[in-house]
Amino acid sequence: MKRALASYLGEVERGLQAVPVRRRRLVLRELEAHLMDEAESKGISDEASMSRLLMDKESPRELALELSNGDVRDLGHRHVTSLAAGALIGAATGGHLWAQGWPWFIALAFALAHGLAVGAGFFWVRRHWQRLDGGWRLIMAISFTALLSIPLGFTSTRGFVITRTFYGAYTGYLLERHGQKRPLWQSAVETLVFTSFMFFMEVVVLQRVHFHWNNRGLWMVLGELSFNVALQLGVLGALRLQRLLAERWVLRPQSL
Repeated sequence: MKRALASYLGEVERGLQAVPVRRRRLVLRELEAHLMDEAESKGISDEASMSRLLMDKESPRELALELSNGDVRDLGHRHVTSLAAGALIGAATGGHLWAQGWPWFIALAFALAHGLAVGAGFFWVRRHWQRLDGGWRLIMAISFTALLSIPLGFTSTRGFVITRTFYGAYTGYLLERHGQKRPLWQSAVETLVFTSFMFFMEVVVLQRVHFHWNNRGLWMVLGELSFNVALQLGVLGALRLQRLLAERWVLRPQSL
């Protein structure tokens, strides 16, 4: 897979010699990230499948010509697509908090921190670890989004709440994990496991929440579970939106 992609990008680069070096590097990085995203979304992981995918694209020479003639700036819109995808995640979780009756300023702060800092930040930098093996990519995604989620800890009137940063790390896990299509049952299991983990941390480890098996306790469980479902749906929607917005006509299959 990597050899086929490197060969394709090398041919594009040779056709971009008239483009300034810094701009050429940006173009190639963005192009590589786009093709890697598309390959992952289609479950492509071997050289033969990647070669077939690239054969359906514009030829490297034609693509380089299009980019050299003024389409280079279009590749920079990846930042806009990252913002849009991140905003969708923030809208899903912040909107859910507001619907649950949380103060509007808490819901808005959570939406901004979760969507822009964690969601958009992930999409902006993901290309730096896309060539790593699956396990390392997951570690990088979780570590980076955990760092970006520090602002989430301050979305409370009670000072810094460390468990809120867990939502950011979990978001990174989901974004990386679901970069490829996965069965729906995995999403359901992930939501149940993470909900259980959050209650374990809040009730047993940190003892921030006093939990009892009564009506109030049941509503707490359902509220946390529904929030994590909203987070999961926001991530899946953001990945889909990011792929749709990242498509460029010069990268569409020739058959179209």
